[in-house]
Amino acid sequence: MALEAANPESEERRKRDVRPVIAACPVCNGRMEVVYARNNQQVSVCSDCHSGLTIPAAAWNILRTKRMSK
Repeated sequence: MALEAANPESEERRKRDVRPVIAACPVCNGRMEVVYARNNQQVSVCSDCHSGLTIPAAAWNILRTKRMSK
C-alpha cells in the first residue's frame, strides 16, 4: 500500500524552492556534492577531503523570510 503525503501543497512548494548549492569546500576549496536533500535539510560532502557540511531547516526558513521581505 502506497502512502500519500500528509500535505501535498507543502511538497509542491518544497520542489519549487530554489536552494543554493555550496560550490566550494570551506576546508580545501574542493568541489562539494549534495548527498542528501530532504526534510528541509541539505548535506554536502567534499569530493576531495570528504568534509561534510549540513545546512539545517532553520537556515532555509531564514532564507525564505529574507527573500519574501525584499
